[in-house]
Amino acid sequence: MHNLSPISDLDPITEVPDRPICEGFTAPSPENKPWSAAPGGGHRVRLQSWAATCCATAPLLFLALMTAGAAAQHTTGTPNRGLPEIAPGSGPVQAIALGAAPAPGKAQAASSSEVNVTADGWQATGIQLAAGDQVVFEAKGTMTLSDARTVTAAGSPRGWRDLLRMYPLSSAGAGALIGRIGKNAAALPFAIGNSDTLTAPVGGELYLRANISPDLTAQGSYHVKVRVEPVKKGETGPSSAMSQDFARKLSPALFANIPRRVHDQQGNPGDMVNFALVGTEQQVKTALANAGWIPTDPNTEDALIHGLLQTLEHQSYHAVPMSTLYLFGRPQDMAYARGRDIQVAASRNHLRLWKSPETVDGKPLWVGSATHDHGFETDQRNGGITHHIDPNIDQERDFIVQSLADSGGARAAAYVLPSNPVTSARTATGGSFTTDGRIAVILLQ
Repeated sequence: MHNLSPISDLDPITEVPDRPICEGFTAPSPENKPWSAAPGGGHRVRLQSWAATCCATAPLLFLALMTAGAAAQHTTGTPNRGLPEIAPGSGPVQAIALGAAPAPGKAQAASSSEVNVTADGWQATGIQLAAGDQVVFEAKGTMTLSDARTVTAAGSPRGWRDLLRMYPLSSAGAGALIGRIGKNAAALPFAIGNSDTLTAPVGGELYLRANISPDLTAQGSYHVKVRVEPVKKGETGPSSAMSQDFARKLSPALFANIPRRVHDQQGNPGDMVNFALVGTEQQVKTALANAGWIPTDPNTEDALIHGLLQTLEHQSYHAVPMSTLYLFGRPQDMAYARGRDIQVAASRNHLRLWKSPETVDGKPLWVGSATHDHGFETDQRNGGITHHIDPNIDQERDFIVQSLADSGGARAAAYVLPSNPVTSARTATGGSFTTDGRIAVILLQ
């Protein structure tokens, strides 16, 4: 039986300052009450910062969440993203090594392990998986949560108060057994429950934990049996050689007719084009979904409906709309985000995609801009409140590469340095960013 060691750096979270978000709404602080008097009578609603950015929809969507005594949960720190490894070489195109080459010789025999999982956060099991391995889980035992619920590894159904908590995996029940492969910030947790079978999308060490939010503690443990059926010889994941082959098909000329930056409706230059995906529309949607990226709602009307439905089902709402930006004379074709419960609108990874006129080996080239929101700042155009982005946009670019690689959606990847690269600029709203100017190009599975 393995003695599991807790890992403390697997839950990167970001501090959101307490400040007004828009007229009539205020981000929560410890002394805030759910309701306060508004000028001229009536009430002013004080909402979670993630809800407050959707000012037009917040009153109906999140009224049910403002239960007495619920404390707002904010997040701290900057994610350690686990950047991709760059294959040796120089020049305008560099391959990105997404995985190790398969080891020669016979496939390993099946193995079984038994581990105890406590409530001490993410725990390393010492079990090394390869992409394609079949992993069978069986879990027994119970935990008693500090809110008096006793749960098995299947977890407890979410209640109203759970909507105010930040669970590592929002789609799983409270206290459920969950796992992830690897410890970088892009690795996507998955539900296990009392029993499950998983095909490992990527190689790495297996981590397990109970799905418990930071405000809860628990007593007890789960006894987990893990059986690994190794991948058959020749059925391996991405390798450095694949990325090297892919890199040879790319050149700066691929981006000669693609603008370096997107713009807002008034023509103000904004975010940089910093990544591209090669594949069909369905491949793009499948790869992003498998990597935990969620399509955002296009407008507040859709947000109202979807947010209300999610709330009534005791599920967190993550599809908060984002602003419209333009490339090739049209709005983004797709918009996706990855964020955590409660603070998703204030702090999230997000991207926009446009289908370009270019192809690679006959497959469409989708170009995109990606930034990491973490907090708010003043919009230089109108004095309103907008998101503050992490100025190091290369980290977000590489987060996309890592998230697709860790979920098995990337077959190969390479950096391309276009002619006249952008190295620093300001967004349409006035935020600054810096970059090495390279575009990450990802060949999808």
